[in-house]
Amino acid sequence: MNWPWTSRARLEDALEQVAHLRAEVNRLTDSLTRINRREVGLPEVPRQPRPDIGEMPADLAKFIAGFENRSVRANMRQEAYLRRRQGAEWAEITRDAMKVEESR
Repeated sequence: MNWPWTSRARLEDALEQVAHLRAEVNRLTDSLTRINRREVGLPEVPRQPRPDIGEMPADLAKFIAGFENRSVRANMRQEAYLRRRQGAEWAEITRDAMKVEESR
């Protein structure tokens, strides 16, 4: 098969058009996906996975387990995990939790 001869500029122009059309197709596909997700009641983009916060240190878990009231234990555990998700270190959380108890 004999291919037609063409100039380098014409080839580069054709490649630019192909790249532009691919980018446009990707943009439109993303837009349609967002619209479809919104129509079925989902957020436009999927939720990102939560970062791994690790396990609660044993000394803090033992301290929290020492409270008799179940709701107090649940609230303290929930607050500790919330602070950890917000970026606080376990050492800081442990220090603050035990400091509150010492001041009472």
